[in-house]
Amino acid sequence: AETHLTLWKADLADEGSFDEAIQGCTGVFHVATPMDFESKDPENEVIKPTINGVLDILKACLKAKSVRRLVFTSSAGTVNIEEHQKSFYDETNWSDVEFCRSVKMTGWMYFVSKTLAEQAAWKFAKENNIDFITIIPTLVIGPFLMPSMHPSL
Repeated sequence: AETHLTLWKADLADEGSFDEAIQGCTGVFHVATPMDFESKDPENEVIKPTINGVLDILKACLKAKSVRRLVFTSSAGTVNIEEHQKSFYDETNWSDVEFCRSVKMTGWMYFVSKTLAEQAAWKFAKENNIDFITIIPTLVIGPFLMPSMHPSL
């Protein structure tokens, strides 16, 4: 990891803040997303920053001209949140954003933000011929890097 991994600090809300970090990379892993379940303004504090953040990373990949693949960490919450659960889900299924907004279950803004961000990312990647894939973990476990829970996972 000493020679092949570099950690960079960037801000999902700051357009262009990933450009320098992505320059020269051949692979990019997008693993950050706002996670404030108690937000008083979820649209502007969680949903829009999540969508704009992934799009900014995709734009940085495009500018870099060296990135061969972007791996996006999605969430099971992008696939199966809906009023009537199915017994089988595949890559064509998306969580029902309007259902999430209307029911407002715990974490609803996270499910909405991840769903809309991934949909926007797939569209941008397809339009710009970027090799984009997602992984959909159901649970993240282990210690945090910080001593307390940070509003971004």
